[in-house]
Amino acid sequence: MTTQAIAATGTYVIREARHEEYDAVGRLTYEGFGHHLPGARQPDGERLQLLLDAAARAQEGVLLVAEDAGTGRLVGTASLLPYGSRLSRQAEEGEAELRLLAVLPETRRTGLGRRLLDEAARVAAATGAKRVVLDTAVDNEPSQSLYRKLGYVRRPDREKPRPAPKVQLVVYTLDLPR
Repeated sequence: MTTQAIAATGTYVIREARHEEYDAVGRLTYEGFGHHLPGARQPDGERLQLLLDAAARAQEGVLLVAEDAGTGRLVGTASLLPYGSRLSRQAEEGEAELRLLAVLPETRRTGLGRRLLDEAARVAAATGAKRVVLDTAVDNEPSQSLYRKLGYVRRPDREKPRPAPKVQLVVYTLDLPR
């Protein structure tokens, strides 16, 4: 799954990450999930590897970044993975999976997450996907509210119990225009 599209969105440019940015994107993902904050719960080893290994996400699919147009600083990211990717956990045939949508804490509530979601859906449609699927923590109501506003539909039929201490996940899908 590859695309070369670039979307200018206000003060941000959303584009595919460049190879030399992968380490920075990994750190951005870690910080976007708030793990760098004092007292924050740290991810287990497997999750930490997933957060930091942006190169693997780029190899498996499309690694989007949001760049501040004024400073050149990377402030957001999202990974779009095709069905069959080793990093996908929800995608079924004909779907692209959105994983690890993260924006830096200081850029929250600016519409950046929405812009990343919109661009991911556009890229998924351009690559032939019929639907985007994603999951999030059951208690992550701010994200779920955004997904619903953008037309994503919760799919309880696709949710699977996870053993403690894993967080229970809820699944959302967005049908893409033909």
